[in-house]
Amino acid sequence: MSSATVLYINITGVTSEILKNLILAGIKAAIADARPIGALKSTPTSFLPPGDRQNLTEPDAKRAKVTVAQRMQDPVLELNPLLESCEICEDDVDSIADSYFSKFDIVIASNIGLEQAKRIAKATTESGNKFFCVQSFGLYACALMDLGPDHSFRKEMGKDKLSDVMKNASYLDLYGMMNVKLCDAIDRFHKSGPPQIYTKYRAILNYYDEKKAWPGEHCDEFVGMTKSFLKDQGLEESYLGSDDDLKNLAEISNAEISPVCAVMGGILGNEVIKAISGKGEPANNILMFDGLDGGCKSFLLKSK
Repeated sequence: MSSATVLYINITGVTSEILKNLILAGIKAAIADARPIGALKSTPTSFLPPGDRQNLTEPDAKRAKVTVAQRMQDPVLELNPLLESCEICEDDVDSIADSYFSKFDIVIASNIGLEQAKRIAKATTESGNKFFCVQSFGLYACALMDLGPDHSFRKEMGKDKLSDVMKNASYLDLYGMMNVKLCDAIDRFHKSGPPQIYTKYRAILNYYDEKKAWPGEHCDEFVGMTKSFLKDQGLEESYLGSDDDLKNLAEISNAEISPVCAVMGGILGNEVIKAISGKGEPANNILMFDGLDGGCKSFLLKSK
């Protein structure tokens, strides 16, 4: 693990929690985030106290030119000085070459669209590395994982005992996962339809890929687009609830809450360590956290 480097694409509440956990574990970090530092104002991150985050929006011509990546570099190095360096990239995600992503052992992305995620996942896994995409929205969070077709691991079997080398029995890359229609995303626990949290995340991503922005206050537009999306995916238009329920989802689509970020960040940090070390069976291939009941569940998306 001491030789591994994790690239974080966009610092959000949940990725900053993963970053904190892995930095303290001695895993080097690189940050790609071209957004102006004002984007951190509403981001619940322990790297910047609330007072500092509020000050980021004060009118200051020089400060407006500072990116999130640049602002986060010093706090990361201060957290674990033994790591010595934290590479930053201040280019927009769409302008970063595939070859850049391929040089990192793990790439963790947040606040990006599905088409962007598929491109980055392909560039990352084709070089034998691992890709995670995570988003928290209100009391929910969802992560998509692509560990590559050749990922192997040893299953933990009691204290200090590991199984022989194994591979994921049912592997789908991110492209394959997204080609599975939602109506086919079922298992013995979800016989009547796909998990609600995963479906909500897909609806949010569908809007982003169409509009290049998060739904936010565009509630009515989100409602219409989501109903059409659900119908195209073989589900009832009311699968995610009433129009009011969809409007509420639009409003929280990019809203982060500290406890949700902390829990999901801790779980994904553990998944990253398992992916790097090969010790422990990985979650394959979706993780969902529900803040209403405090449960985090994995879901195996299979091709039909």
